[in-house]
Amino acid sequence: MNILKRFITIFIVLFLFVPSSYGEDKIVYLDLDNVVTNTNAGKSILDQLEKSKKSALLRFEKKEKELKIIEDEIKKQKNIISEEELRKKLLEFKKELSKFRKERQKVINEFNKKKKVEFDQFFKKITPIIQKYVSEKNIDMVLDRKKVFVASKKKDITKEIIDIINANLK
Repeated sequence: MNILKRFITIFIVLFLFVPSSYGEDKIVYLDLDNVVTNTNAGKSILDQLEKSKKSALLRFEKKEKELKIIEDEIKKQKNIISEEELRKKLLEFKKELSKFRKERQKVINEFNKKKKVEFDQFFKKITPIIQKYVSEKNIDMVLDRKKVFVASKKKDITKEIIDIINANLK
């Protein structure tokens, strides 16, 4: 009976642990931020967004300077003009300031929407390329580098993907 228990125990251990040690899932990781910043298409998107952002910032800085000048003029005239006229000027200034803030928020929201649309389109273009690579290399899973705590550099496919994307997207 003792031999039968040992035999069953050994059989169960071998049956449960041996097949899993021979099977290997191929899991790799990809640094998507690196893909965006180092592919030609990603660089193009980043450059366009940066130009748009700088243009908007210059407009806002100009308008802020104009508003600051108006505010300074109102402060200088504070003791010279009547209280009624001062209220009118302050009210007009507050309206202009409110209008400026709304416009700035509108531009920021539009910029964020544009950024989201551009990157969504970019990822729609590169996803089939990555899927093709995954199927050719028999890869079971691709993780984003941000979600990986520690992994071997051999598991990083970022450089290969960047080269493939640059070759396929012009």
